[in-house]
Amino acid sequence: MKKDSDEFIIRNANENDIPEVMEVNMRSLPENYWYGFYKFVLDRWGDIFLVAELNRKIIGYIMNRIEDTRDPVLYGKENELSNNKEKKKGFDDIMSSLKNVFSDSHKVGHVISIAVLQEYRKKGIGTALLKEAISKMKSLYNTEAVYLEVRVTNYDAISLYKKMGFEEVRIIKEYYRDGEDAYVMVKKL
Repeated sequence: MKKDSDEFIIRNANENDIPEVMEVNMRSLPENYWYGFYKFVLDRWGDIFLVAELNRKIIGYIMNRIEDTRDPVLYGKENELSNNKEKKKGFDDIMSSLKNVFSDSHKVGHVISIAVLQEYRKKGIGTALLKEAISKMKSLYNTEAVYLEVRVTNYDAISLYKKMGFEEVRIIKEYYRDGEDAYVMVKKL
């Protein structure tokens, strides 16, 4: 008989994992998705939808997608929060927007959702999921950057992301259903 191990594994998710992934999401985060959304992401980007498993139980996941963007903030070229710059007004703002519309598209990874069950946090699982996802986004899709949104009050997550090389680059006002703001954080690759 095999003794239980404290070693978790990271692997690609499959359709049979979706109910357990949904359970981790519902127990860990206030933002929840419907089954069809998980299935869509899995079908389209299953090679970067990962789960953390311990003793055949899913204890965490990271759900990602790949996007093309012309937004210089999302591919790490600009930071709207640096130097407390005043927002551009009028003509300059219009010209900057037009420049982005006509600029080249850049491939970026987007962390849609990452969660680890409360009882398994602070054991390196979130870090391992994020590292593996970033590595796969770079090697499989040649992404220039990875971005995510995080609640401005989620200090533990923000700390983890900063340790992983992410930087706060934008605030989205009232991003979450309860009205809380989100930071957009970007890691250039």
